[in-house]
Amino acid sequence: MSADDVEVGPLILHASDSPEDVRRALRLSGEIIRDPACASEIHIVVNHSAIPGILDVSQSQIPQGVTVHACATAMRGHRIGRQDVPACVDVVPSGIVFIAQQQSGDAWYIRL
Repeated sequence: MSADDVEVGPLILHASDSPEDVRRALRLSGEIIRDPACASEIHIVVNHSAIPGILDVSQSQIPQGVTVHACATAMRGHRIGRQDVPACVDVVPSGIVFIAQQQSGDAWYIRL
């Protein structure tokens, strides 16, 4: 089987360890999304200790074809309200549930 035989679908980049992981995910997603053989779309999912990293995200940092999702459960744990989160960040009820749902739809997963 060659690389041409692999069906390309969504990719999940999971940022959970530190706020710097969010910047890393944004940088990597820009590189990955430019290669149509790598992913059709990218979901950056942020939870746990990385959640404060969403506060610094701006629309200009998010490449076309990439979405950033913040875990509401982690936000509550860090006392971050929806009003504190930039509008360009989607808030999901649970980052882990979102990841599981995407993987059931054939998304690939990379934990940073």
